[in-house]
Amino acid sequence: MGQRLFFALNINEATRGRIVAAADGLRMAPGRINWTSSQNLHVTMHFLGDVPNKRVAELCDLAGGALDAWDFGGDAVTFTVGQLICFPRGKQPRMIWAPVREGNDVLASLQATLNQAFQAEGWPGESRPFTGHVTVARIKDCDIKDAVARLPDEDLGTVTADELTLYESKLT
Repeated sequence: MGQRLFFALNINEATRGRIVAAADGLRMAPGRINWTSSQNLHVTMHFLGDVPNKRVAELCDLAGGALDAWDFGGDAVTFTVGQLICFPRGKQPRMIWAPVREGNDVLASLQATLNQAFQAEGWPGESRPFTGHVTVARIKDCDIKDAVARLPDEDLGTVTADELTLYESKLT
């Protein structure tokens, strides 16, 4: 038996609260939107996909080794989370997310280090450029672009993360 797993950075409570408050004004939009529960807000650093239970400890060790080898000049990463936007822009949006505005370069470096470590051991890698973000909702069928665009252009918080968390993804 296996699990769909990924590594992520957690969001602090203050930033989480501001993200939820920004999203609250959008929740009444007609249509189908799957909102991320507040306790599941995070920045995904590496998605692994289906992982056999017996290999979970190996992956944690591999991630720990990658973190030990990653030299960015500190013990924690700090990044700023911006206001909610629709993604992709210019098309029918599929997601509402809060982008990482400041600190994305450091997060991209961490993601590249993890990606390289996992690929070296035969795990799937990510070929797309890293764009740090917090997924707030997945849009199934809803015209919400204008409402999201009217949100004030302000940062929702600064996060200092000092650990990588292994999450399980459950398909809905």
